Amino acid sequence: MRTPTARYFHDDPAADHDLLHADRDVSVARQGAAPGDRVTRTVGPGTYDEPDCACGIGTQALGLAARGHRVTGTDLGPVAAAGA
Repeated sequence: MRTPTARYFHDDPAADHDLLHADRDVSVARQGAAPGDRVTRTVGPGTYDEPDCACGIGTQALGLAARGHRVTGTDLGPVAAAGA
């Protein structure tokens, strides 16, 4: 039996995490819109370097990248980050 760790907590469900979204493309667009609009209101229009800590499978990171931002995603679980 392996020792329970935060990494396993993230890695084990990662393969099925995308099933949480009925349509992942729609979720990516929606998740990229709200933060992208906040960035524009806060620092002005343009594209920016955006960190996404705990990016999971990248739903928000991909949405921001689609809006032209340069996103660096990190996650405790490498399986989840690989899904991004």
